[in-house]
Amino acid sequence: MAKKSSAFPVGLYGALLVALCALTLPAVFQPVERALLGAVARVSRAAAGLAGEPVGAAPAAVGAERVARSSDVLRRVAAHHVGGAPAELALRHGPVRCRVFGVGGRGGGGGAPCELRLDRTYAELGDSLPFVTQGDCFVGYLAQPGGPGAADDVPGDLARVLLPNHPLAAPMHAEVEVGPDARLRVVVRPAAAADPAPVRVDLWDDPYAAARMERALLPVWTRAVVGSGSHVPGGLRLGTTRIWGYARTDDDEALTLGVFVVPEPSAPSLSHVVAWRRDVAGAPVEPPVAAAFATATVREMPGMAAGRFLLVADGEVADGAAVARDGALLGVVRPLAFGSGLVTGFAATRLPWVLLLAPDGVGVPPVELRAVVVRAVGERVWLRRLGDVMAAPLPAVGELFTGSNGAHCPAGLWIGRCEADSQDLNQLIVALPPLQGAATVRWCTGERRP
Repeated sequence: MAKKSSAFPVGLYGALLVALCALTLPAVFQPVERALLGAVARVSRAAAGLAGEPVGAAPAAVGAERVARSSDVLRRVAAHHVGGAPAELALRHGPVRCRVFGVGGRGGGGGAPCELRLDRTYAELGDSLPFVTQGDCFVGYLAQPGGPGAADDVPGDLARVLLPNHPLAAPMHAEVEVGPDARLRVVVRPAAAADPAPVRVDLWDDPYAAARMERALLPVWTRAVVGSGSHVPGGLRLGTTRIWGYARTDDDEALTLGVFVVPEPSAPSLSHVVAWRRDVAGAPVEPPVAAAFATATVREMPGMAAGRFLLVADGEVADGAAVARDGALLGVVRPLAFGSGLVTGFAATRLPWVLLLAPDGVGVPPVELRAVVVRAVGERVWLRRLGDVMAAPLPAVGELFTGSNGAHCPAGLWIGRCEADSQDLNQLIVALPPLQGAATVRWCTGERRP
């Protein structure tokens, strides 16, 4: 009878320990994972090379038309963001359009993001006014390196914007528009992280009228006060009110315990903002820093769900870089080793997107929104809008483009025609172009053009 071995299975338990470490410390083992996946991808690349050269899926005229639409939507965005600014501000200062590279920050009022990162450095915006706008809306305070909210920043870092709900944002004079000819003067300041909205109304010139306020969605505007020390001009839209208290009943009057403000536009949906140069009245609009693209090849991955592609480039690919095919967004790439990457088509993504919706019609400005893909059937994709449930309804029909989704996914890439979902006012149905087969594509390197 054979005797059972009592040797300790060192190899088995060692492999399990390595697997556990890889799961708990993904950043440490990520280079190893990329190298292994890249090595496996070389087999697919070699096999794909025997299948012939890739060809474009659409005629050149189609790609050119999509590129023209992308340029048009960016012009419409610029016209709205710069042309909608108060006349006094536009006459005295020169506008600088900036892309939003990131939205974040901790401890913001209402639990919402409280910081932006722009595509320009502090040094590049050193002669700008200490705030940024979008159209007639106040967006936030332009931080200074070494100052509040940017203590560890240096002039060469990308500029940071402190939103009105940032814990270190200064209180602001404002007005609540309670009627066509009636405004209540107030002071607003950042709300607590646990509050129901990002900004809180702190002081009123008429507390009795404030206690009887029962209407939400009243416009709130900035107000200039001589000698206040604030650099924010009056007449900029801050947001709309939200009421916290007890509603009117048959026996009692309404009792307002607190009035909050939801800033507009919503920070997570921002793609561009406008800074203003000092003493350069009449200067032309400075466009945002343009993104650069490099050429690569994609081939549909066999044996995987639709919308997965293998990208082959000449150099290392940036994580989350946008990939465009025939002038339309194909998806985003996850880098591997040896110049390879895995592309996830737009329909297969499940992370939130910042998007631009250009409604049909002349003179209608594009809508910025944040949405996530909830399902896809063939070439039709359902998107659900994220954010304030009291936001305005989505346009009925239009075209969908990318907004700013980081340094390597710029705004303006055409996605497809879209329409509002008749079954859900917070959903869009998007018709995507066909994505099968192999083709030459462009991926965003994120580099600046000279």
